[in-house]
Amino acid sequence: MKKLTDEYLECIQRLLDDFWVLRFENEELFFYIRQYEHELRTYFKDTFRFKLVVGSDFAKLEKFQLTPHPDMGIEDFKENKDYVFFFCLLAFLEGKTTQQFTISDVCEAIVSYFPERIGSDGLPETTLITWKEAEGYYNRLSLIRVLKEAERRHLIIVIDRELDGFRNSDSNDALLKSTGLGKYFIRNFGFDITKANSLDDVISMQTDQEKGLGIETKHKMYRRLFLEPVMYKDEAQGLEFDYLRNYGHHIGDHADKYYDMNFELYLNTAMLTRRTSRRNEFTFPADNAESNLVVQFASEVRNLYIDESINPSANGNISLSVAHIEGIVRTLIEQKSSKWTATLKAQSVPELIMTITKFLFKWNLARPLDDGGLMLYDAAVRFDEKITS
Repeated sequence: MKKLTDEYLECIQRLLDDFWVLRFENEELFFYIRQYEHELRTYFKDTFRFKLVVGSDFAKLEKFQLTPHPDMGIEDFKENKDYVFFFCLLAFLEGKTTQQFTISDVCEAIVSYFPERIGSDGLPETTLITWKEAEGYYNRLSLIRVLKEAERRHLIIVIDRELDGFRNSDSNDALLKSTGLGKYFIRNFGFDITKANSLDDVISMQTDQEKGLGIETKHKMYRRLFLEPVMYKDEAQGLEFDYLRNYGHHIGDHADKYYDMNFELYLNTAMLTRRTSRRNEFTFPADNAESNLVVQFASEVRNLYIDESINPSANGNISLSVAHIEGIVRTLIEQKSSKWTATLKAQSVPELIMTITKFLFKWNLARPLDDGGLMLYDAAVRFDEKITS
């Protein structure tokens, strides 16, 4: 393909941004992916070493990052048990295409699939899962979160009754249907993941596998820049940041050509940015109340830095004590809250701090300190309310 058409570029961007593209949701985009399938496979293999999977009703780019971040989890899940239930559900859906089933069927499958624990004597112990009484209530809440996530991901369809009815009693059943997409949800592993006992084991196995797949520094850097909000020098391995300095102009040309993005490289930070946000794109800053609040917080920290009221470390990060954070939030309440939404206005200082820190962690712009304070990365102070507004 000699010319980069708008349709081809849209396919690249959506496959990289979205978990998958479903035919029934966007038939036109799915048609273009099928049309450019060969070119797309070549592009993603050469640029990222990612595999493109195209079925009769879906297209999915099997993305993988070796750097774990808190935002990689499922936002609505509240405990580890939710993830275990979710994988039990995926195992249950494995052999189903469009069959109907009930919540009770799922409950039986979870009891059957739920993994054994290793006891103090080193022997496996069976975990008994109940759906009744007090413990059963919390298990039902967990399962409801899992089923709602499966519905949101289009793995199942609710045919009759509501999922929330199961909250009050295990006898409140509902009729569900598999879409047949469940078996494609997890990417294909080139190693035996059942031998992994921790996240570090999975990362180690994946690293070993990628060494044999010709994964080079270029592919690693493109993955991180295009899939992560920001990259920091102290997170880089070996000479990775030197690669960005030496070949940053190539990355910048590629980002501009294929994604209409700018590559920005500073002393300790690298990121891709846009001048304007695309439709339905997940960006920061965004035009919503929480994003605006975080920009206001970052702008206030920036002002304190300019006034030399706070001093950054050698790598540009700023350490904020609990008192500092509370003081900044109180200043925002006094000076900015008149234009806030009713939801933000109703929040207390601790609640506002929780909203801000949760957002900052999600975008890898800060990390918590042991004393309850906050380490604000230098990328966060780059945002200025006067500019973003």
